[in-house]
Amino acid sequence: MRSVRDVLGVSAVSLIRYGVMPDDDVYTAIKVLDKTAPHLAKFLKSVLHGDGAS
Repeated sequence: MRSVRDVLGVSAVSLIRYGVMPDDDVYTAIKVLDKTAPHLAKFLKSVLHGDGAS
């Protein structure tokens, strides 16, 4: 399972304020962010699946 740090690198620490630790797995982080910051959950999903802009 990939961690938030694996996906976002050093930027993962910015999610601590939303209750997500850098070493949390990505799917757990998405569940937490769906409740606390839906816009960031959507962003994390797009980064994880490569759906973002290039």
